[in-house]
Amino acid sequence: MNRFWELVIYSQGAERFYCFPFLFLFKLITPIYQFFSRRNLRRRAENCSGGYKARVISLGNITVGGTGKSPLTVWLARQFIDRGKRVVIVHSGYGRKSQDDLVIGYGEGCNFDVNQIGDESTMMAIMVPQAGLAVGRNKKHLVKAADDRLKPDVILIDDGYQRLDIAKDLDIAVVNPLTLGLDRTGKGRRLLSAFPGGILRESVDSLSRADAIYVTGIEGEAGSREIKAAAGKYNSSAPVIGWRMSLTGAWLDGEFVDLEEVKKLRPLLFAGIGSYNRLKAMCRQAGIEPVDDYGFGDHMDYDKMDIEMMINLARTAEADCYLTTAKDMVKLSPRSFDRPLYCLDLAVEPDEAVADVIGLETV
Repeated sequence: MNRFWELVIYSQGAERFYCFPFLFLFKLITPIYQFFSRRNLRRRAENCSGGYKARVISLGNITVGGTGKSPLTVWLARQFIDRGKRVVIVHSGYGRKSQDDLVIGYGEGCNFDVNQIGDESTMMAIMVPQAGLAVGRNKKHLVKAADDRLKPDVILIDDGYQRLDIAKDLDIAVVNPLTLGLDRTGKGRRLLSAFPGGILRESVDSLSRADAIYVTGIEGEAGSREIKAAAGKYNSSAPVIGWRMSLTGAWLDGEFVDLEEVKKLRPLLFAGIGSYNRLKAMCRQAGIEPVDDYGFGDHMDYDKMDIEMMINLARTAEADCYLTTAKDMVKLSPRSFDRPLYCLDLAVEPDEAVADVIGLETV
């Protein structure tokens, strides 16, 4: 259903014509959905509780789809761990087959697979093996359980901006220029519509409750000024910080391949992420030129037919390898492919100091 919704919402040209009846239906039920969504948020706010021993930091967005919050969660976790702090990441584990809530000790995340904890949690367990994990639907329960059992210094809630039932020490909204009705250079575009007729979970006015606003996907200094100013209009008291995301190379069989070598390849690019068009743009900016590409739905659960389709596309395009993301890599076996499978390396970095904003030195 998620994949179908994406096809309808992001359809263009002739596809838009054929998808119009479904788009009209989504628009029709949007007011009803938003009514119940706002009521649910009010109920959460009325039942907010805290008293946690750990410092609780949430990162989340106000749109459906990727804005880069998971890479930022990984970055923050590493920053605290490098300073000797115990960190637990709370995640919904979207796409997993298990329904059990799991509280996983420090360094034990790699003992769990995608079916148990989901693709993003598995990726985080690999990228930040020192962190503990708490995975499940009820994030309020998980925060309490992690606080009691693992005694962390910091709890990071991935995708927790709508969890108004959890008392947070810092609530970070992660947005991209599109969220603010702008393109990556700061120029105006049309405003977004509410889900399910669009991609907004909440109105942009909800940025007013953020303690900090992180903006990803900015291009150029002029664009940075315009986009940060636009975000500041919704919240004049919260610091607005831009984040640079860049591709630094790729991984092949556990070995790092620098960007200059990756640029020499003729890859077939594919991924099942929420911001696939942004990934393609980043590849172009890095000088990586795929001979063909294919975007799946977010949290794609690959099967044998999907792999065969990739192999056929690669043969037709005369690709010499495949290129995908870390989120996809945890669900794939390189042995299933007929040529090398590279995993892109993504670097994230703030364009200004954030230590004071997140309290790195005070935990």
